[in-house]
Amino acid sequence: MKRPARNTLIRYFQGTCEPHEKELVKLYLSMDIDRDFVESCMKEVWSTDLEDYAEYGDEIDLQNFRKRFTARQQDLVQFPKVVNESMNQRFRFLFWVKVVAASVILVGTSLLVMHKNPFTVYNKHFVHQDEEILPGSNKASLTLEDGSIISLSEADNGTLTHLQGLHVDKTSDGEIVYKVGKDLDVRAESVHSIQTPNGGQYAVVLPDGSKAWLNSASSLTYPVNFSNQERRVKMTGEIYFDIVKVSNKRGDRIPFFVETEKQLIQVLGTQFNVNAYKNEPYSHTTLVKGSVKVTSIKNGKSVLLQPGEQASLGDDFQIVDASMEEELAWRNGDFVFNQEPLSSVLRKISRWYDVDVECPSALGELKLTGMISRNQPLSDVVKSISSLGKATIKIKERRVVVEP
Repeated sequence: MKRPARNTLIRYFQGTCEPHEKELVKLYLSMDIDRDFVESCMKEVWSTDLEDYAEYGDEIDLQNFRKRFTARQQDLVQFPKVVNESMNQRFRFLFWVKVVAASVILVGTSLLVMHKNPFTVYNKHFVHQDEEILPGSNKASLTLEDGSIISLSEADNGTLTHLQGLHVDKTSDGEIVYKVGKDLDVRAESVHSIQTPNGGQYAVVLPDGSKAWLNSASSLTYPVNFSNQERRVKMTGEIYFDIVKVSNKRGDRIPFFVETEKQLIQVLGTQFNVNAYKNEPYSHTTLVKGSVKVTSIKNGKSVLLQPGEQASLGDDFQIVDASMEEELAWRNGDFVFNQEPLSSVLRKISRWYDVDVECPSALGELKLTGMISRNQPLSDVVKSISSLGKATIKIKERRVVVEP
């Protein structure tokens, strides 16, 4: 493989390269070659960061510095052979100076924003571990009609599979796209399924042009060729839908149905979020735009939602005015809590960071209010929650343990 240009590699470590360049650099680094060249590029980027901090001190953009430091940590985790096996003493020294400098910046950032968000205050009740647990990313698998499975995390960008009149492509933006031609020739019962693991997310553009964004630990099963009578999919977990309006040859609108374990949602063209995790006490359907009809599979009772409303289904329906910021926070890269039980917060953390959680039932009833970015390491999230000071939270390997 041809070595990437030096400025390309430097922009990669700075987090500023283009998506297609990023994929090329990742492949190059995975080959574990040209170590001296790779290390020299990394040292140049890290040295620049330290020089910026030394020169500007308090005036530096703290948030930007923090993001750059987090990105460097991800480089270390993703490419341990390249960075660690042949790192010379000077580079090791530079790394630890960087860690110390970034730690000062992180504490300073917390002090700056504590008046806005009490979660961000460092607290002695947080116990840190050495190895950082990073947030989730674009990870999923695609199951085809013949049962074969494609890892979307490992597959190259471009065409994943194609049949007559159908192409399934993977883009660099973390989504797969179905392109259907007029000569489509597949069996009506042919279905595909996309699944995200804990710590994963992905998006899919369906054969009719509708789009679905999958949160962690979610799945979506759909036909490769929708019929002229209805469009029907099945899901688990949490998915945000943007459904396009489609008409048949007679000009009749073709309804779109979303099936979960507890409910059936019928729409024509609209945007809505469905939270239907099996380990959650309620299934929530939150309407953003248009209108949807939600029917309980258990008793057949139906409700019609208007924009801004949420149908909460347990033993029966409850219709409430939704907190759109809270319900759609995951799509915006955040956790948003509004008097939410700690047990519920920990379930979200468990799915996004792919960790186990241990929390006494009494402590699980503690109510939290605030906003935390999902794009930061687990330690920062735990530190923010720990600022309440009512419990000790430890990270032990891949477990989050809450103690009195």
